[in-house]
Amino acid sequence: MKYLEKARWITDKYVLLMLGLYPLFWGNDGYNNITKSKFLFFAIATAVWLADIFVMLGIGAVKKEKYGLKLRPAHWAMAAFFAVSAASAIVSPFGGTCLMGAGRYDGFLTMALLGAVFFGVSALTEPKKLYVWVLAFSTTVCCVVSLVQVTGVNFLGLYPDGTCFFDNYIAFNGAFLGTLGNAGITSAFLCLAAPVLAVTAIRSHSRRDRLLLIPAAMDVTVIAFCGVDAGYVALAVCVLVCVPLLPETKKIRRAALWAVLAVVVAGLTAVWFWPGDSGTLWEASRILHGDVRDEFGSHRIQIWRQAVTLVPERPLLGGGPGTVSARLNIVWSRFIEQTGITRTTRVDNTHNVYLGYLLNVGILGLSAYIAAMACSLTTWFKRRFDGVLFTALGAGLFSYFVQDFFGIGLVISSPFLWIVWGLLEGRDKLAG
Repeated sequence: MKYLEKARWITDKYVLLMLGLYPLFWGNDGYNNITKSKFLFFAIATAVWLADIFVMLGIGAVKKEKYGLKLRPAHWAMAAFFAVSAASAIVSPFGGTCLMGAGRYDGFLTMALLGAVFFGVSALTEPKKLYVWVLAFSTTVCCVVSLVQVTGVNFLGLYPDGTCFFDNYIAFNGAFLGTLGNAGITSAFLCLAAPVLAVTAIRSHSRRDRLLLIPAAMDVTVIAFCGVDAGYVALAVCVLVCVPLLPETKKIRRAALWAVLAVVVAGLTAVWFWPGDSGTLWEASRILHGDVRDEFGSHRIQIWRQAVTLVPERPLLGGGPGTVSARLNIVWSRFIEQTGITRTTRVDNTHNVYLGYLLNVGILGLSAYIAAMACSLTTWFKRRFDGVLFTALGAGLFSYFVQDFFGIGLVISSPFLWIVWGLLEGRDKLAG
């Protein structure tokens, strides 16, 4: 076996590990330190993988194996994004804090590893049906754990002793569900997985692949229990976009487009006239009427407004990777009637990945990232009929991009984005 082929084999096993076992690993202390546990798993696994493929490719180069990578537009844009991120870290007034980040392992080290995942996966492997089935396995297990938890059982002892799902926001700050921890992170992961599984099942000619609709339905069910608006919005937008895009005949696409437009108009009309004085739909109604309040979106409006005021401080390169937590100054206090305790929460995330990049790596970094997104989504749109897996991966990627507008983008879920993104770009004719 040539050393290039060995590097591809190693990469294949890395992708299987990250899609199959990483979502299910929570460390030895349940939700208490799950972010650290996930980060260590990701960092160690990725470092070992990178070391192995560098050795294989290095030996291959010494033995004069010929190989070269033809970069696509998304690769160039992504290279610019990480170059800007490195420059931002170097000139940041926060110094070494940028390496690990001031928040939750969201510094340059994590960004660099994620960049290596994107380039390595796109160069050394390609979409495979096996990856989809492994993803189906991990999401099924995550969903089973979640569905048992919502009955009040502290399944696998993930919650602190004496607590369960119904103690979310009561016994501790935040909501937790499944094997990924924070309910928002679980929702983000499932928002990516559900379209990949569903589109594969629907577009595939294999009867066996129809079974993928089962874990896809479980994903949607658990997203509902997560109670995270970002999940609902991401799936809704993904469906509205994919329904008129994915049918192979123009006649069906045209009919689907008119149906979607009718649904959108009816939905906006219903939201405009939505009654009541609370809830997500009421908030959406008030926003349509121009009434935008700080408390809307679980106080996301307040966070976004303060975050925007920080942009002029360092507009081009931002404050440095992972420094949002050190720059935001929002603390909430909440009295819990059930316990009689007042809990305080310090905001360490913009709850909008794109706004987070704007603050961390500035206008230049965010522009490069959006350019990479645009390149990949344009390729998906133009080649969406090239293959079942290509179509499915693009749908999952699009769904994740939408939820990122409201998401927190932690290292727990972000590796899935970068792996799927790399797979979408595919192997760029790395010839041996």
